[in-house]
Amino acid sequence: MVHRRRAAGNAHAIFPMAYQSGWTTSTSSFPNIMNVPLTDNALGVNRVSEGTSHNIVQIGGKTAWEAFYPKGSMNPSSDIRGGFGFYLDGPQSWSIANAKEITFSYAVMFQSDFQWAKGGKLPGLFGGIGKLAYGCSGGRKQDRDKCFDLRYMWRTSGKGELYAYLPLNHPNTDYTLLAIPPYSARNADYGFSVGRGSWTFQAGNWNTMTEYVKLNTPGSEDGTIRVWWNGELVISAENIAVRDYVNSTFTGVHFQTFFGGSDSSWNSPQDQRAYFADISGSFIS
Repeated sequence: MVHRRRAAGNAHAIFPMAYQSGWTTSTSSFPNIMNVPLTDNALGVNRVSEGTSHNIVQIGGKTAWEAFYPKGSMNPSSDIRGGFGFYLDGPQSWSIANAKEITFSYAVMFQSDFQWAKGGKLPGLFGGIGKLAYGCSGGRKQDRDKCFDLRYMWRTSGKGELYAYLPLNHPNTDYTLLAIPPYSARNADYGFSVGRGSWTFQAGNWNTMTEYVKLNTPGSEDGTIRVWWNGELVISAENIAVRDYVNSTFTGVHFQTFFGGSDSSWNSPQDQRAYFADISGSFIS
């Protein structure tokens, strides 16, 4: 089911769920949350897609990573490379190996005349069994039961959705996700489109995205995924399977953005940019 309600307090709530400890690149202060700089070293950035950049800029009152999507670009490995892609472990003190629940948040701003085309990818949490956690995307079929990847997408006209790669063969999870309005669909090769149109990204303004994931007990469908846009709960999926094995755990953030898509009809129609700031994570062990 999906429930729409405003988070208590700040409409751009970064931490709408209970947490034990965490970190943020925001300059705001939160209890038990450490402030860290927006740098690759501080945030454990690794496996950066070749030929892409994520320059640090000052924009809209924030320090942000800049994503550049050249005209005609698609994903970070195409002939015209657009956006960027890397994995983010978080600060060294952010020990999530035993975490059962994680809340991850960031603010994204698309330039004011952003042309959405057919859609593109945005960052989200990922995990799995060791190295098998990586590359849980792009139509992957092998070892799909040993990874999970929970990014977002923008679609035509800026409609938002959760874009989920989850272990297959869980009928109740399928039923739950496919029942989320206004539109959800399952593709065995390319994951679930969940709740498309539950929110609409606003170009020229900061959009705060917050994702909460609770791991299920292997063998049971008792996991949870919730998504907030600007403090409004827009997706709530309860009683689902995020993993199949006890050693399939949170790894970090798949911090990736690009247009696409599997063919040129998804390409960026112009040179354009998006910005990522106030990147934050918290957990409960």
